[in-house]
Amino acid sequence: MDIWGSGFLLNNLFNLYIMTIYTVIKKYEKYFHSIRLHDTILLVDLKLPINWQIQDLLSSFKSTTQLKVNDQTEKHALVSFYAPYSANEIAVLTQDIDKVIKWNNDREEKNNLLNVKILELKKVFESNNVDSLRNINFDFKEEINVDLNGEELKLAEEGSREG
Repeated sequence: MDIWGSGFLLNNLFNLYIMTIYTVIKKYEKYFHSIRLHDTILLVDLKLPINWQIQDLLSSFKSTTQLKVNDQTEKHALVSFYAPYSANEIAVLTQDIDKVIKWNNDREEKNNLLNVKILELKKVFESNNVDSLRNINFDFKEEINVDLNGEELKLAEEGSREG
């Protein structure tokens, strides 16, 4: 391989490396703070809401990804997710970060939906008499699992009498 061929190869590898870093930064853009390589450990630092469940959630994954909570403010915590610097470990690291973000975003969306539904239900109760409220039914189009103090109940699908 001549000098021009090896330069072309190195340039393409460098561009691929930069694009991979860009992809990671872009993926976590909303929370991204920094990415570091310390000896043989890759660290991804994210600024996450203080009320997010992170440590317990990550430990439930049975993963090699570790974390350290650094500086905290009233609203955010700077969290370092880290793993050994290898392709497989970095893949696990990013999957674990994805799971933590998705789980917490889903939880926030559920809380927002619950608040909206509570407001809607309050309006229904305020604008109807007691007799009509006694006839309220909640019909679900699909099976919904309900966990009451550790006991899971399955609500019947619409039209079903089982439950």
